[in-house]
Amino acid sequence: MRIAFVAPFGLRAKGTTRARVLPLARELARCGHTVAMFVPPYDSPEDAGRRWNDESVDVINLALPGLGRGGAAWHLWLGWRLFRAVRSWQPDVAHVFKPKGPSGLAGAMLWGTRGRGDTAIRRESTDHPRVSASLAKHPRVVIDSDDWEGAGGWNDDPRTGYTAIQRRFFAWQERYGLSHAHAWTVTSECLRRRAIAFGANPARVFILHNGTEMSNFPATSFQQPASSDQFPASVILYTRFAGTRAADVAAIWTRVRARLPEAMLTVVGRGLGGEERGLVGAPGITVQGWVEPAELPALFDRMSVAMAPWADSPPNRARHSAKVLELMAAGLPIVAYAVGELPATLGESGVLVPPGDADAFAAALVALMVDPARTARLGVAAQARVQADFTWGHLADVAIEAYYAAGGKSD
Repeated sequence: MRIAFVAPFGLRAKGTTRARVLPLARELARCGHTVAMFVPPYDSPEDAGRRWNDESVDVINLALPGLGRGGAAWHLWLGWRLFRAVRSWQPDVAHVFKPKGPSGLAGAMLWGTRGRGDTAIRRESTDHPRVSASLAKHPRVVIDSDDWEGAGGWNDDPRTGYTAIQRRFFAWQERYGLSHAHAWTVTSECLRRRAIAFGANPARVFILHNGTEMSNFPATSFQQPASSDQFPASVILYTRFAGTRAADVAAIWTRVRARLPEAMLTVVGRGLGGEERGLVGAPGITVQGWVEPAELPALFDRMSVAMAPWADSPPNRARHSAKVLELMAAGLPIVAYAVGELPATLGESGVLVPPGDADAFAAALVALMVDPARTARLGVAAQARVQADFTWGHLADVAIEAYYAAGGKSD
């Protein structure tokens, strides 16, 4: 099968393109599919016009329009270039990541020019689902959503700096993309319900969670320290503060330190508005900010527990965090508010507390830090859960099912 991945932005930032699009593309290429990733590198212009091969995935960075950079016409022209590049490659499936921005524009154009006589994608006679399929005259369009952008979502976050017109346009793009496609992949049950409410066919909406690479982390075994004194009371918060408020973290940590004065919190990540700076200098808190991905496994290995104090907000109810999966893959048990997909992700391998209950959250953290045996068991369970459900090898099967659903009877 020829699969075109339409990325929402460049590969330089650690976001959807690097953490979701490229790993899935690599896995599908390993399975024998022909995969190209089309990138609109408006946030990494140094890559504009460049092309390379990444583990059999053809990475194609579009050339950026010359004049009027950043304006509405410029982004429309970039979306048009993205559409033309994908169509000229003649894929069976165009998997469009995010229904907004240039990728969303390209997806809408692909849908609008889909034709009525396109050949359905069909399975070949084999027992394995990852096989080639017949070429279609027009690509089947699959839209992916990993965030809630609409009312109360990312569009309304003041850190984006969007104008009122931009917010309305992006909200329209989201509604259109989640109702006009041959099939949809989404990261959460919340997004699945929203797509269906917008008009998507329920039989063609697939929950495709984020994933992680287990090869980045050593296997964890159940090893209890010889004494509790040897067990570090070290907690990590790994976040970009998109759904975590610094004030909530401070409230929880004040309660933790009141119960366990030796406890230490390491904050890893950088917020769009520099939110991590609000925690600098607080007792027992070290703010590291951005850490290179290659350095994360060693840092995680020095921690005993992780925390995910997500606010109970529309974006958090819709998202599925790759960072949470990385922590689990490292064998760290997580204490989290029971928000969105966190209960489904953690299962029995973490500790869930009612949203907003800082006292219960602090008590759960302390309970783990003073119980090394339980912490170790949960860490092993977290790693096993990722291995079973959240590797890209497992998730690629979900994507293939979406592609075949998209290739059913023509709309």
